Amino acid sequence: MNDKEKIERGKFVNCYICENMFLRIRQTKRYCNKCENGFCEGEHGSFTGGNIGVCVCCNTKLKAFLKK
Repeated sequence: MNDKEKIERGKFVNCYICENMFLRIRQTKRYCNKCENGFCEGEHGSFTGGNIGVCVCCNTKLKAFLKK
């Protein structure tokens, strides 16, 4: 189950950027509309409304960082 599916079921997920780049845990209920990974509010993406938006990796084409 990916982050989008977990969030849609009402669960919190870890921001994948905080977890993989900074080795910290920050819980969120926001996810990227393109890669469907969770990202934290304000720092690692922008929002289009509700719980969805675009993370900085997808927005800047940093595809190598995205988790599979």
